[in-house]
Amino acid sequence: MVLYSDGGRSPVKKCRLCGRVKPASDFLAGKAKKPSSACSACRKRRAAEHRRRYYASLSTDKRHTLTQRRRAEEYGVEHKPYSRLEILIRWKNRCAYCGDLAQHLDHVVPLSKGGTDTEDNMVPACAQCNLSKGAKTLAEWAETFGYVPPF
Repeated sequence: MVLYSDGGRSPVKKCRLCGRVKPASDFLAGKAKKPSSACSACRKRRAAEHRRRYYASLSTDKRHTLTQRRRAEEYGVEHKPYSRLEILIRWKNRCAYCGDLAQHLDHVVPLSKGGTDTEDNMVPACAQCNLSKGAKTLAEWAETFGYVPPF
């Protein structure tokens, strides 16, 4: 139902979800800006809830694959699907850098430096190693320990 405030000049509408009266422009949805019965804030909240439930329902490997594919597209690098669990099993759940229990996968050559999102660029890493390495190459990371390469 469209109501008018300010003496009939500004159209307002009541949201069916939150019950608040808001400007009618808040009720235009999608690219085509079609009228909706829910305000934009309620539509955004429902969409976020849907995404959370959807991703929570996926297996760990599937959720990882979708996230990594999106990240590879953002950086404009190659992505080939791989199994997170297979990589962890191959390395016996050990960090490739220090040998501790691995909880993360690390890109040896970071995506931001042109590395690919493929199995041959992935190694398991413990949280401490992966988070300290960040987006550094192995040589850059080694320099933070005071290591100077022999070349």
